[in-house]
Amino acid sequence: MGRVDMEQEVRAAVERAISAYVADTYGLTGSVSTVVKGANWTFVVRDGAQDRAFIRLYRAWGRPAADVASEMAMLRAVESTPALEVSRPLIDHEERSFSAFQLPDGTKRLLGVFAPAAGRELAATPADWYRAGVALSHLHRQTGLTKLAPNRELLSGTRDKETLAMIAERSPNVAKDISKSLDVLVGAGANEPIGPTGLCHGDVRPMNMRVQDERVTFFDFDDCGRGPQWLDVAAMALWLETITSGDVGALWKAFLAGYGVDVSDSFVRFVGRMVAAHQLRILRFLFDYCELDAALWADVLNRAEMVVSRAAQGRLRAFAT
Repeated sequence: MGRVDMEQEVRAAVERAISAYVADTYGLTGSVSTVVKGANWTFVVRDGAQDRAFIRLYRAWGRPAADVASEMAMLRAVESTPALEVSRPLIDHEERSFSAFQLPDGTKRLLGVFAPAAGRELAATPADWYRAGVALSHLHRQTGLTKLAPNRELLSGTRDKETLAMIAERSPNVAKDISKSLDVLVGAGANEPIGPTGLCHGDVRPMNMRVQDERVTFFDFDDCGRGPQWLDVAAMALWLETITSGDVGALWKAFLAGYGVDVSDSFVRFVGRMVAAHQLRILRFLFDYCELDAALWADVLNRAEMVVSRAAQGRLRAFAT
């Protein structure tokens, strides 16, 4: 049996086991299939064409049970508004928001089941980006959620140094260039935190939102924690760097208008620093949980160096128009 055939067989066996488990513990029936098999393994439960639930097998390390319990408690406490909803955890027959699931190979992973996010994908239109900004502001303003969030700071100077050391092992030149760009940002005062602090989603991007009428539903809070909330704002600016066409400036302005922040020189500098910080967070996740070949690593690191350089020079596409 070839490698691909073995992987397909393993995947099918896990999907069958998941199907039986959620039917027994949640009363969820329907077809179970893989959506994304990465560090976290995500499945969907479908009844015909209707999505009934999404299942997350948490990564094998890096998310202790206490972290997951905090994430679930926070999600259950979010107050819905006309602009905001979140994908909430479902509760099983034993009143648990998550549990330990044993895979067919005998290993155990934490498992959570979430309600589907209603609506369509976020479109690259000012109207949708305005809605996203409003929804994010409604999430950030619920200050009581901060104490429920996983007890981890999303930004850490020590962790950044560790990540730079990991980069240097693969590309000393890239690590050196990123360090220089970070020094430029710090020298410009961008390291001075401004804006609100509290709960951060941790991975705000269009793929983690759904839009229905005027309401945006956020999901995938796997990276949530505490920190400067403009890190979430900057995550959208980082995503805009990947757009190859369209009016990036108009999308960014609409998003900021929805969020309700005035653009100032200090805001631009700080968002640039947060873009660089979020880029380092993404790289650290790849180092810790993903296997990439040498060519792909070279491409990822070179792109990251380019983004951080643009942030340091104030040339992010979001601010260019």
